[in-house]
Amino acid sequence: MKTVGIGLIGLGTVGTGVIKVLQKQKDIIRHRVGAQVHFAQYCDKFIKAKSDMGITAAQVTDDYKKLLNNNDVDIIVELIGGYEPARTIILESLKSGKHVVTANKAVLAKHWDEILTTAQKHRRLVYFEAAVGGGIPVIQGLHEGLAANKIRKITGVLNGTTNFILTKMQEENMTFADALTEARRSGFAESDPTFDIEGIDTAHKLAILSSIAFGGWVKISDIFTEGIAKLDLFDLKIAEKEFGFGLKLLGIAKEHQGKVEARVHPTFLPLSHPFMSVKNEYNAISIDGDVADDVMFYGKGAGQMAAASAVVSDIIFVARHIAEDTAGRLPYVTYDEKKKINLLALDHVKSKYYLRFTTEDRPGVLSKITGILGDDGVSIASVFQPPVPDDRKKYPNANILIVTHGALEGNVRKAIQTIDKLKIIKSKTVLIRIED
Repeated sequence: MKTVGIGLIGLGTVGTGVIKVLQKQKDIIRHRVGAQVHFAQYCDKFIKAKSDMGITAAQVTDDYKKLLNNNDVDIIVELIGGYEPARTIILESLKSGKHVVTANKAVLAKHWDEILTTAQKHRRLVYFEAAVGGGIPVIQGLHEGLAANKIRKITGVLNGTTNFILTKMQEENMTFADALTEARRSGFAESDPTFDIEGIDTAHKLAILSSIAFGGWVKISDIFTEGIAKLDLFDLKIAEKEFGFGLKLLGIAKEHQGKVEARVHPTFLPLSHPFMSVKNEYNAISIDGDVADDVMFYGKGAGQMAAASAVVSDIIFVARHIAEDTAGRLPYVTYDEKKKINLLALDHVKSKYYLRFTTEDRPGVLSKITGILGDDGVSIASVFQPPVPDDRKKYPNANILIVTHGALEGNVRKAIQTIDKLKIIKSKTVLIRIED
């Protein structure tokens, strides 16, 4: 029987999970591939052996180039994360004739053009199911299962850390700071959670999905990105009680007559929306195609075994191509480097909005605010003003909550800019977008 050799770079959490799966499912994998799949060599800068998994020091190197020069290695599995040296490892692997499996969304999103053109030039495969949605097979679903569709819209809860935090805020009345502490304690947040809470991780994943869906390269720099760190529990609770909204950090990409709208931000949704049942570390992605209409993907977006499941799935498909001698004849993802994606400017994006104004508590304030909104073409759907507590020394200001009808972002921002300069406004206006 033919053998396919794996060179695994990164013996951390996901790498260990991949080893476990390949050891546990070796008979199933051999049957599905039609060949024997084995680890030919390992690479890690810090881990020298894993005796509990049968990995000796003789099998592990700290020099990835030894894997590239190893004729027994057919597939490089890159699981170290980050931009560098991951980018260099992937590119050099392809140039040296190795196929690549990676879970690295950051390097793919930032270097999509370079990686895919290099793969096509050298007729090598790059698979990356674990880069988006953990164990959810959304890459394969989008690229292959929905291949007959023109994709109209992608919407996703794409980050388990932020979804865990928002679940705690919404259901247990935790502040953002307390929810983040709980996420760290539960193992769902890194010691430095910046990429997660600032929306950068979600933007990486949205860039990958959008680039596949729309056939060109949607760059990270083209995606409007806003995180959850500035959210106030007051807005979550009052919006739920008075307007029937729940909050998620969403990645949203839409096609508008040749232009693509791509954005990441906290978003209010009706409590009846399917995404509101997606809690804690779970992810969900809705893809709207012109033939299939709405298709929903749901599952664990984080965790060792969820990611390992996706990585091993990729290994199986690449190994099958190698066993059948078809690897690299066609690229996994079709990419035309000459196709340019035209991005829709944020000012031209149309949405509904939740606005909270903190104002002096006196007559005429509401009419002043609504007048400015109306002058800038922003139509109001509903207004609510919570009662001001009797203790005026402690609570001197009023809150005015407004939900708008659909309006252009540029018009809303122009109105807020004018309103925030008024003497009656006591703090910066809170703006949260709404999706139906």
